[in-house]
Amino acid sequence: MKSIFSTFKINDVKTGKPIDFIGTMQIMFDKASLENKTLWEQTYVDRWFDFRPPQLGLTAEGIMGKYSVRIRASIIGNDADTPLRAGRGFELWNGEIPRVGHKFKTDAKTLRTMLMVYENNRINPVQKLKEIQKCLFGDYKDAYLGCKDVADEIILKSLSGGGLAIFDPAIDNPEGRKYLVDYGMPEENKQMVDSDKEWTEENIDNAAIDAVCILQKIVYEYANKGITFDALLMAPVIKYWMMRSIGLRTGYLGKDKNTRSLTEDEFSAYLKSMKIPNIIEINKRTAYQKDGIPTNINPWNDDVIAFIPKTDDGKLGEVQPAFEDNAIMPDPQVQYTDAGDGIRIAKWTTGESTGQQAAEYTQGSWRAVPIISCINGIVNLKVRNTNVPYPDGEEIPVG
Repeated sequence: MKSIFSTFKINDVKTGKPIDFIGTMQIMFDKASLENKTLWEQTYVDRWFDFRPPQLGLTAEGIMGKYSVRIRASIIGNDADTPLRAGRGFELWNGEIPRVGHKFKTDAKTLRTMLMVYENNRINPVQKLKEIQKCLFGDYKDAYLGCKDVADEIILKSLSGGGLAIFDPAIDNPEGRKYLVDYGMPEENKQMVDSDKEWTEENIDNAAIDAVCILQKIVYEYANKGITFDALLMAPVIKYWMMRSIGLRTGYLGKDKNTRSLTEDEFSAYLKSMKIPNIIEINKRTAYQKDGIPTNINPWNDDVIAFIPKTDDGKLGEVQPAFEDNAIMPDPQVQYTDAGDGIRIAKWTTGESTGQQAAEYTQGSWRAVPIISCINGIVNLKVRNTNVPYPDGEEIPVG
C-alpha cells in the first residue's frame, strides 16, 4: 500500500492547494540536481567524484590514467614526416557494480503519534506542517545518506588500504555479502616507515625520526616521475603526533624552545615552507547493524597517510551507477522518489491486506561503484603497525 504521507490532506498556507508530500521530496531532489547542490551534507564521493548517468549493465568500466612525464615534440626538417608517438598508456578498470540498500520501519505507535498531531485542530497549521515534514525529511535523509556512506567507505578503504576495499559479512557487513574492489595500486606506491621509527607515543621524543623529511622524500621522489601531490590525507591522531614530535618541534622552534607542541598555524606554516601539500583530516564514522545493535565503523586506516595527486579537474574519478530493479519494474503499490545519480527511495505501508503488522517502510537503494582513475598517482605511507602488511586482494575469496 502507498505511504501514509500520501493520505495527509493539508493545504499549503500560501497557495491554499493540497500538499503532495511525496511529490515535494521529488521536487527537492530535482532542484538540488539542477542546481548541482548537495543535500544535507557533502560526502567524500560528492567532493572528489563526478557522476556518470545510470546504465543498464551491472559491470562498470573506467579509464585508469597512467601518470608520466610529457613527451615533447621533436625539432624536425621542413619537409620531414612528423614523428609518431605511442599513446599515453591508459588502462581499463572494470568491476561489478554492487547493490547497496537498507530500509527503516516506522511502527504503528509512532504513526499514531504523528496522526495525533495531524488530527489536532488546536495545533497551528504551519506548526502541524513542520512536524510532519520533519518526520518525512528524517526518513529520506537516513535512507539517502546511508547509501552515499557505502560509496564513501569504498573510497576511504581504498585510499588508505593499498587500493583495496573489502566488505566482509564476518567483519563489517553482517547483513550482506562479501565484496571486494581492487583498483590495482602499484606495489611501489605502498610504502612503510622503518619498523624502529614508527610514529607512536613511544617514539614521540625520538630525535632520529624526521617526519617532514620522510614526507619530503616521497614528494620529491614522485615529482621525478611527473606526479605532483595536491593533498595528504591522514587521521587526526597522526597529525596530532606530528605536531608533538620532537623532530617537528625542533625543526620549527629550535632546540632552545622545543619543549612545547606546535600550534595549528605554526604547523601549517612549517609544512608550507617545506613544500609539503595541505593536510586533510579524515575522521568519518558510520555504523553497521547486527541484531538491532549498531557498531561503529572507521573506514579509514589510521596507520596510513595517503598522498593524493593533482588532477586537471580536482577529481579522483567517477561514479558509475546502474538502474535499480525498481526503476525498471516498479511496484504499483509503492511510491518512489528518484534521489539523483541512480539512488531510489521507496515508501510504502503494510497492514492486514498484506498479512503484516501495520507499519510504514522507507527504503533507500543504489547500484553504484566509484572508479578511482588516478590510482597510479596515489601513494600510501604506513607510519604505524608496520608488522601488518597491506591487504592482498588475491588472497580474499569473493562471493
